[in-house]
Amino acid sequence: MEAKKWLREAAKYLLHGTLFAIVTDVFAIFWAFIFLFLAIIGSLLGIILGFVLLFVFWGFANSLVTGLLWFPVRKGFRIYLAQGFLLGIAIVVIELLPLLLFVSELTALDLTGRILLQIVLFILYAFIDGYLGKAIGGIWKEARVRAALGVSRLRPVPEFVPETKNPDGLRCPRCNGVRLVVETDRSAYCIDCRRGIHPSTWRATTS
Repeated sequence: MEAKKWLREAAKYLLHGTLFAIVTDVFAIFWAFIFLFLAIIGSLLGIILGFVLLFVFWGFANSLVTGLLWFPVRKGFRIYLAQGFLLGIAIVVIELLPLLLFVSELTALDLTGRILLQIVLFILYAFIDGYLGKAIGGIWKEARVRAALGVSRLRPVPEFVPETKNPDGLRCPRCNGVRLVVETDRSAYCIDCRRGIHPSTWRATTS
């Protein structure tokens, strides 16, 4: 069972990295033109904006793939920017810099050797990118109850009724009920009035 679990995890890391590479490669074509345009019209400021755009898209792409394969990730421009920036640093340090150390040896390979090396590096980097993507996306992991029920948008309850989990005896600020499902980040769902409760609500009601 442990071997099967490990293989399943490894396959998901590989798929994560592959999907991330495909999405970012498609975007890179458009980004190259945008970056060139920004650099021409804005010089240094344009270059900075171009990299900000790149990091934001990397973060968005990683959030999308992480949510598809692993767990929901919080959304937002700053979250995407931070994710993309961390991914960029990790990829440069772990993948690009070691590769630069062997440039002379790599350029000496024949055509067959280069093709085989590219295949091996793609698989290796896809696995590494998947592992890094999940780890970095996990920093902004969304609480499952909050994500499933849309607490931040106060969506109505789905068909199932969750089991009460309210160890601190909190009361709903709307109906005063205690049948709540409270997550570790203090987001909650009230079973009685069928609404989500944002974490900041507790601070507002107790201040």
